[in-house]
Amino acid sequence: MNFSMHILALMALSAIFVITKENLRRWIFQGTVSILLLSVTINALVFGNPFHAVTFGILALTALVQLFLRKENIQIADSKLIIVITLFFIFIGLWYPEFVDKNAFTLLVVSPVGVIPCPTLLTTIGLLMLIMPSVSRFQYIITIMMGIVYGVIGVFVFKVYLDITLLILALYASCIYFKGVLHAKSRTVLCSRAGRIKCLY
Repeated sequence: MNFSMHILALMALSAIFVITKENLRRWIFQGTVSILLLSVTINALVFGNPFHAVTFGILALTALVQLFLRKENIQIADSKLIIVITLFFIFIGLWYPEFVDKNAFTLLVVSPVGVIPCPTLLTTIGLLMLIMPSVSRFQYIITIMMGIVYGVIGVFVFKVYLDITLLILALYASCIYFKGVLHAKSRTVLCSRAGRIKCLY
């Protein structure tokens, strides 16, 4: 199962960087994200963890809404720095050397992404950041919020210090989002002021 989740993540990356047909890109990307999140939900239900089942059920439902109801074309993030940083964190999510007793190379195909929350959130937040210009605001915010919650729980409650990577990524994604919001508001204010001055003259 772990290997199939890695294949799905690679399919999502190919939808962003390789595939050019817009509808196919959107279906592959949101479809793979939905399956990753649904996989964690199903595992949580099977192993009797209602908290994970509810939180990841919400995330999976959000991704499914984007898949079937939203028709926005996928756009890649403008910043090369964001792309590089994001790909690094996706790699950490796909590698995630916790809870699996394997060597470093084997972890690249059997890490618990799609099975437990933190590596799945690392991968999912990273994927959403890659399509930031076109990502759904609600999907982005709720996924980041879950990332912060699970990052805090992982680091400070369960002492899984690798989850600091999830916390860093979620906080970085939050900063980028709110910076974009403030920039958009300042541009709106400047445009409205420019319009008023033009009217006066």
